Amino acid sequence: MPAGIVIRLRELHKAYDTREILRGINLHIEAGEFVFLTGPSGAGKSTFLRLLYAAERPTSGEVWIGGRRVDTMTRKDLPELRRQMGIIFQDFKLLRRKTVLENITFVLRFHGLSSREAQRRAYLSLKRMGLQHRQSALPDALSGGEKQRTAIARALAYQPRVILADEPTGNLDAELAAELMSLLCDINYQGATVLVATHDHSLLESIPARTLVLHRGAIQYDGSWPP
Repeated sequence: MPAGIVIRLRELHKAYDTREILRGINLHIEAGEFVFLTGPSGAGKSTFLRLLYAAERPTSGEVWIGGRRVDTMTRKDLPELRRQMGIIFQDFKLLRRKTVLENITFVLRFHGLSSREAQRRAYLSLKRMGLQHRQSALPDALSGGEKQRTAIARALAYQPRVILADEPTGNLDAELAAELMSLLCDINYQGATVLVATHDHSLLESIPARTLVLHRGAIQYDGSWPP
């Protein structure tokens, strides 16, 4: 695989029983690209992302990240893969019994950082998202927007090479959504590859970036927006 390619999909198919979600996808994303993934509800955007970080396996085809084949990785190899990724989930996936700060330090400690360094990075990441004053709160005490920003702070704290974001602005108001996209652009400028799944066309119009349109499980369009 060429050194410049960080994500490659080859003849990728994903089906649940007889329902085909993704079919015959061939794609490569260069290191340092900012890419939008869009399409109607049910087009397969979330499944697409889940295959990239190996939360699911394809029915057939190949998934390559950073020159390593993901779809054949053993469970013990997955933590090493995910250390390269920051994942912003649509449903947050916060640990309810841990504070905002602990939700971030827990992940950093899992990736091998010392307690002191994990605390430092977690606090700085929360400060960047304007949440340092909520560091001792539990997730159930947060608003939807605060939960989303906590999830984003957690994804960015490890300074990953690849950012995967599933509808990251879905629970944010227009001002916070703009701030988040500016932050993702900054991270991309610093060298990270960013892939954002969204159905919000205003986001696509706000940033000149490569856009992939999924329709009926296939990439219908790959280029600048609007088509």
